[in-house]
Amino acid sequence: MRKILLGTTAVVGAALLAPAVAEAQEAPTVRIGGFFRAYYGNTQQSGRNSTVPSGLANNTSPADGNLRQAIVAGTPTTETNVGTNPGHVGRLSKNDFSTDAEVHVFVNGKTANGLSYGAVIEIAFNQQEGRNIVQQRASTGKTTASIDEMYAFVASPMWGQIRFGDEDGPVGGLMNSGVITNFGTGGIYGDRESFVSRQANVRTTTSPGSLGDNTKIIYLSPQFFGFDFGASFAFNYNEGEDTGCPSNQSSGWCDSSYAFTGAASFGVAAAGPNMSVRRNEYQGALRWRGSLAGVGLSVTGGYVGSGAAKELSPLNVQRSVFQPLGVWQVGAQASAYGLTVGAQYEHGASNFFWGNLLKGDRPMDQFFAGASYTVGPFTIGGNYLIQTVEGASRTTFGYNAAGVLTATPNAGGAALMRRLGYGIGANYRLAPGLDIVAEYSSYTVAERGRDLDPSNPGVQDRNTAKVFILGTRLAF
Repeated sequence: MRKILLGTTAVVGAALLAPAVAEAQEAPTVRIGGFFRAYYGNTQQSGRNSTVPSGLANNTSPADGNLRQAIVAGTPTTETNVGTNPGHVGRLSKNDFSTDAEVHVFVNGKTANGLSYGAVIEIAFNQQEGRNIVQQRASTGKTTASIDEMYAFVASPMWGQIRFGDEDGPVGGLMNSGVITNFGTGGIYGDRESFVSRQANVRTTTSPGSLGDNTKIIYLSPQFFGFDFGASFAFNYNEGEDTGCPSNQSSGWCDSSYAFTGAASFGVAAAGPNMSVRRNEYQGALRWRGSLAGVGLSVTGGYVGSGAAKELSPLNVQRSVFQPLGVWQVGAQASAYGLTVGAQYEHGASNFFWGNLLKGDRPMDQFFAGASYTVGPFTIGGNYLIQTVEGASRTTFGYNAAGVLTATPNAGGAALMRRLGYGIGANYRLAPGLDIVAEYSSYTVAERGRDLDPSNPGVQDRNTAKVFILGTRLAF
């Protein structure tokens, strides 16, 4: 995704608006940009043939993924390799095409005292992973339009820039060092998710996740002697218009809710509607960029923290069950003669997908490394990631008959989730903005004793998705 280097918001302090040398005022201009990409993908994924229609018994999927047993008018029809349990199990295709596009609107202007201002709006067309049936003869499609990022900005060469809106933070992507993704579709952080299915509707072999584009205010400083810094603040995890609170009933769908029943289940944000307990998120980062003996260098250190909503019992008693989010991040990269190498390490109180940990859960550790090489129109590279997190919490919260919150240790004890992935890829520049891309990635999730594919008999505590992508991408 193209990022705008200039940027900040319509909310600006008095220092930014201080008198400056008079310059020619420029009315806002509008430019349209974006991207289109079309890929072929081949996916080898654990349990990819484990589709069981709702209400039917489970069945064991054969290695070749063929339909094992059909039920017609209540009478089983036996085929080759029939399992022991009646039911419908069919394979998902390993091959597919995938297209995606975004339209970006860039608004830029300049005040009489030299301040730059404007807005960026990114319109995406991939709001849903699948079709959503809303009634018997109607549904919403996968290509429904939505807003990816949108923010306003005010910038000054002397005082820096402020952004206000739905955008990454300094640690969430604006100031990172060491994250190498400029090859193929991005490797482990690329477009592989477009070809991966969720086992039993849970998030297993999707990529490591990001902090998100929740609505925030961001400050990015100018560079002084190679150093710059940034900070951001968001009241909660959500983005966009309104507060999500159509009434004053306690609910996790309400962005402003600081306590709600069932909060303990949403330390990791729910997919889609952004139900999350994250509150008062703040980010801060310090970066140095320079060169040494012809080698370009970048080093960043940062921290992300937040509070969490409380659990609210039916007796209107609030109880804090989460640890505050608190993660340190450090990364570095070097570039010379077309070669770029980098690494990043993160440690702190966070679960997978930047979820708040329940009290007593173990911290996260994540290591990322990557490299790329560009010569002429060719770029080739690879990256690697390993992450250990709590995963399923060692404690289950619920309510007894009297409406009192209870905490029960899980029978399986601490699970310890491990996420391991790598990607290698290349792209060839056919013309300005037009690339041919190829990429292979593998991503594994393993968690002791946790069934990551409950549609199949037994406990599948390890899932792997391997994706090969070939296609074209146009940026404009």
